Amino acid sequence: MKQFAIVYDERLKEYDLGHVLTEDRYQDFIDLFHKKLGDHPHFDIVAPSYATEEDLRLIHTQEYIRRIEQCHSMDPHDTPLSPAFVRATKLLAGAGKLAGEMVQTGRYEKAFVIGGGVQHATRDREKGFGVFSDIGICAANLLQNFGIERILIVDTDAHAGDGIYEIFSDDPRVLFISLHQHPLTLYPGKGFIHEIGNASGKGYSVNIPLPPRAGDTAYEIIIDEILFPLSETFMPQIVLLVDGCDTHFLDQITNMGLTRKGIRLIGEKMGQLASSLCEGKIVDFVGSGYSPDPHNVSLGWLASISGLTGVRIDLEEETLPVNVKPHQKLKEAKEIISLIKKELAPYWPCFRK
Repeated sequence: MKQFAIVYDERLKEYDLGHVLTEDRYQDFIDLFHKKLGDHPHFDIVAPSYATEEDLRLIHTQEYIRRIEQCHSMDPHDTPLSPAFVRATKLLAGAGKLAGEMVQTGRYEKAFVIGGGVQHATRDREKGFGVFSDIGICAANLLQNFGIERILIVDTDAHAGDGIYEIFSDDPRVLFISLHQHPLTLYPGKGFIHEIGNASGKGYSVNIPLPPRAGDTAYEIIIDEILFPLSETFMPQIVLLVDGCDTHFLDQITNMGLTRKGIRLIGEKMGQLASSLCEGKIVDFVGSGYSPDPHNVSLGWLASISGLTGVRIDLEEETLPVNVKPHQKLKEAKEIISLIKKELAPYWPCFRK
């Protein structure tokens, strides 16, 4: 049995907003995938279907769905709507739902939603390049229709996952952990340490704001000191990972300091976590990355895939500029770890030592 599903279809090229998110990323990625992994026996490319209205209503209101179908955007600068783009948003939502089902039923151990990771859209508002929450629909479907009781969502995209937070902030069945560039320095301006959820979900949302240019080692120590203890206490039945490569130092709209080795390391860590806690089950929404050169984005996506699967790939490692060092911002990262442990200690015994 093949282990890994690449959920992709040519129709996703309609997910083009005409600014930093354009269709050329998809063709460049699939070409590079075929070059690097096309003959690998453990990978399949699986085409998704469009999400139905029933699928969309797992998360979104009917009024919202109707407004989107009418191409009436309330975020026209970042998220302009067109019939082609709306079609693509439904396909991406369908891809997320399918990926979760394939992993949960054992058809594949891991699935990668290419172009996925809608972080900012809420139940009734499009935001930040996203319309329908592929992550939310995936999670809600597993909770509602597959008997899942505990889902871990880890968001390592450089932007805080404010939409995911809003959707699940009061749900203790979902542990949401977001590592991101500090909200005082980057859109959406949310994701502070004190934002830990609401009502019965308080303590089940964890925001980890990092200073600009935080490097590979800062991410590694935060994963080891915060993410691993929380996950081992929570014991998820499946992991949803939101990543990509807008954390790479070459990204044009963020200011983080990861290298491709760092991106692969995050994948390795998440793969280890899933193997020890939930039989390796991960759905990876691989979509961020806004380098002017789509090839850099494709290499970043492959770095994540390589880390999660353990399949080694030549990533054409980059030459680091003088202002990028793997150990950057380590002192600040340790201070953040202390603050987060203090904030979460009332809710998590692993931080009461």
